Amino acid sequence: MNSYIPDSAVNRLTWFKNLKTQVLIDSATLGWDAAKLATFMVPLDSLIAVYQTLVDADTALSKASGNAQEVFTAMVPALRASVAEMKTNPAFNDGMGAAMQIFVPVSSQSPENIKPAIIATAERGCVRITGTKNYAETVNIYMRRNGGAWVLIAPKRKRFPFDDQTPLLNAAIPEIREYMARGVNGDDEIGQDSDIVTATFAG
Repeated sequence: MNSYIPDSAVNRLTWFKNLKTQVLIDSATLGWDAAKLATFMVPLDSLIAVYQTLVDADTALSKASGNAQEVFTAMVPALRASVAEMKTNPAFNDGMGAAMQIFVPVSSQSPENIKPAIIATAERGCVRITGTKNYAETVNIYMRRNGGAWVLIAPKRKRFPFDDQTPLLNAAIPEIREYMARGVNGDDEIGQDSDIVTATFAG
């Protein structure tokens, strides 16, 4: 069912806050007394509070993920060097290595075989992209319209979902969008392109 309330958490929070501001401005003109205004504000304030918590948590998670990656990048070389030195110790054996989980798993993907998998679902206000990175550190997500050129819309995405909120070229005309993802290690794209997925976005 069509709704004037947006779907994404960030957009909902912005919409709820704007509604509260405008109603406070217009309440006297509408002839609302304090009781009427309070009745309107109770559910609205509850919605603002819960969506503010959600948006803050998502922001904190994104920041924490970025910080963790920075520490990983800075510290792992020294850790790898220590592990490599330990493997040369005459007392080191395969049992130790297996228990420490420092052997490369047989099932791990080589970079040339990494192929992300994505799903695109049209929702109100966005197309939601979900999927898996398939052992890539991050993924680049691309979008194109009507077989045109691919446009990078989400560089080095660490996690899913991603909401594509790119506006329609024509607000009155739904459009078919294609999406594709590529694995990224460091700054380099690796492996194989994901299968192309399609969604019809109506705004």
